[in-house]
Amino acid sequence: MVVQVVAAIAAAFLARWFLGEREQTPMNFTGSKAYPLVAEFAGTFALAYVVLNVATAKGNAGNSFYGLAIGFTVFAMANTFGNISGGAFNPAVAFGASFLKVFAWKNIWIYLAGCFGGGLLAGLLFNYLNQDDHPVPPIEKEG
Repeated sequence: MVVQVVAAIAAAFLARWFLGEREQTPMNFTGSKAYPLVAEFAGTFALAYVVLNVATAKGNAGNSFYGLAIGFTVFAMANTFGNISGGAFNPAVAFGASFLKVFAWKNIWIYLAGCFGGGLLAGLLFNYLNQDDHPVPPIEKEG
């Protein structure tokens, strides 16, 4: 996580260096913060669940379609929720966008709570539904 955040900050500074300092108005949520929070939660859940199923499930070993599935999920979630929350779906992306002043720092909690919550639920659901993907504990020898 630390590497992702550092990389996002470095990318934000690199983008600022290439593009120059531009006047940017941060995305501002008027009214309830529930909409962007739910959008980040749902988008992160969908993305994490797809990643877990196509890239880590034993049943998909040897398949190379995972990149397309993940890419289409990012595209679908960005189109669905991008105008509601900005479509970060990753805390590191939210940090990078905040450094670029695309997101307001006062709203960083929305991205942290939504992303960690959605990712946690995706992991728990994957773990529950994919019993075959659990590592087999080693058999202890007696004596």
